[in-house]
Amino acid sequence: METGLIARMVITVGSLLLAAWTLIPTFLPPEMQAEVVRVADLRAMKDPPADAPEPEPWTHWVPLKLLVKGLDLQGGLNLMLEVDVDEAVRSVVQRDIQPLKKSAADQGVSLVEVRRDRKVYALLINAGPGVTLEQLKEIVRGRLDGYEYDSTRDDAGKSWMVFTLTEARVKEVQAAAVKQARDVIENRINATGVKEPQITLKGVTGIDVQLPGESDIERAVAALGTTAQLEFMLVDEDADMQAVSGKIEEARGQLAGKDFLDDELLSDWMLDNGAISPSRRLMWEYDVENKPHVRKIPYVIKDEVLLTGDDVNNARTEQNPQTGDYYVALDFKPHGSAIFGDVTGNNVGKRLAIVLDDRVKAAPNIVQRIDGTASISTGQPTIEKQFGEASLLALVLRTGALPAPVSVGEVRQVGSQLGERAIKEGTLAAAIGSGLVLLFAAIYYRVSGMLADISLAINVVLVMAALVAVGATLTLPGICGIALTIGMAVDCNIIIFERIREEIRDGRTLSRAIEVGFDRAFWAVFDGNITTLLAGVVLYSYGSGPLRGFAVTLMIGIFTTLYTGVFVSRTLMELAAARLGPRLSL
Repeated sequence: METGLIARMVITVGSLLLAAWTLIPTFLPPEMQAEVVRVADLRAMKDPPADAPEPEPWTHWVPLKLLVKGLDLQGGLNLMLEVDVDEAVRSVVQRDIQPLKKSAADQGVSLVEVRRDRKVYALLINAGPGVTLEQLKEIVRGRLDGYEYDSTRDDAGKSWMVFTLTEARVKEVQAAAVKQARDVIENRINATGVKEPQITLKGVTGIDVQLPGESDIERAVAALGTTAQLEFMLVDEDADMQAVSGKIEEARGQLAGKDFLDDELLSDWMLDNGAISPSRRLMWEYDVENKPHVRKIPYVIKDEVLLTGDDVNNARTEQNPQTGDYYVALDFKPHGSAIFGDVTGNNVGKRLAIVLDDRVKAAPNIVQRIDGTASISTGQPTIEKQFGEASLLALVLRTGALPAPVSVGEVRQVGSQLGERAIKEGTLAAAIGSGLVLLFAAIYYRVSGMLADISLAINVVLVMAALVAVGATLTLPGICGIALTIGMAVDCNIIIFERIREEIRDGRTLSRAIEVGFDRAFWAVFDGNITTLLAGVVLYSYGSGPLRGFAVTLMIGIFTTLYTGVFVSRTLMELAAARLGPRLSL
């Protein structure tokens, strides 16, 4: 037997054994698969729990990867989210107020009041005496990007200079908000341990989220839809809260019901009517025990953000050993820790408001300087609710805030029974189609056709092993891609067999015809598969969801088809020719 043939046999057998070894965990019983997942998660942790059970001994001898099934095969949740890009722009305008005030103060210019226009994307600036329009334009140009002077108007007895955000800047902020929201949502999902989520942009403001294997709709919606804008601000201890409470009741009678329940609009009304000083905001702590949440305690807050969620390095759930209550412990980054230490050190005896999504979560008294850490209580009445909210809050703070509110439009729950039926029907369809192809090859090409069938079986095993190895997700369209791969592999063998037949008709011996046939058919097979590969790359790059699942198996199948059609089939043909000689039928 030739050395080259022996080498090809060794490589063929070796690749088949490696593929089979890779697929071992996929065919284990469910309880053993669960152990594989547990051990894989433990090994991926930086600091695994000390009390975690020891891995089963057999897990040291098998790969810790399973074939991941998509939403359509194992069930789960499909959420359609919508990003409020208008609110993202309004938030940018709101955040530009403090930098503008600071820049003006650094240049010795006094601004009486700066606020955001509620109707358009603009800043309203009430400048001090002696401040000219040109001075103000220069300050805005030097500190803020994308604003242009619009007009000057009188409102509530004050003169306001209006600087509007340009349309180009608005579109830039909106596009960035959707992309950032997608990244934050992906981080949150990954932090929950969901395997192989599919997160794709839909249209201009939509995000499609598929969570295979998930069933808790309420928790998923709460985690994905929480904005988690965290801010630390000082309470105005000089505010007359009795007078403020009286003005709130007056506002109840003057504002429409919907407007009165809008915290920001109510705060603006209080400012315009002299109930609170400029550079102050009225904010509320809410009673979260029942839904809908209701206002509980009003606070007059100094409108200066001292720290934000961006200054938080880590957030985790902890339990008070004395009371048993759960809370969220925050660790600040070095720069944030220094600021927090200075703020608490300089304001002992005052209250520091912890504001989450424009609502006061807590306003504790500062007893002494605090370096590096803070905590947020949940306000929930029971231990179970405290733990649930604290865990969720710690998760969203750890993974970052959304740039704008995200609303959940459509929620679809795909049951595992539906997935099982999809697997059965998809597998049955693929098996029937593949069986007919294999039968045709065996009848038409006889012994050579049966060798091709063996090559095709090896091809499928290699495709499945490659899916496991690269961590790709198998979907129902992916099963269709595997069936298509079998058809392409048969086409590859047909081209080669017909070429060998031509060589035999030209008078070559069987062994020489096989050698020349494979050599001369190679480029035809290669060209055909590469053009299909290019189509797969385009589908993967520009498609989403099912299209990507199909493209992944298609591209993997092209590589395995080239390998099995050109290499494995040749090995089997040469081995059969050496054993059977002229009896090998084509």
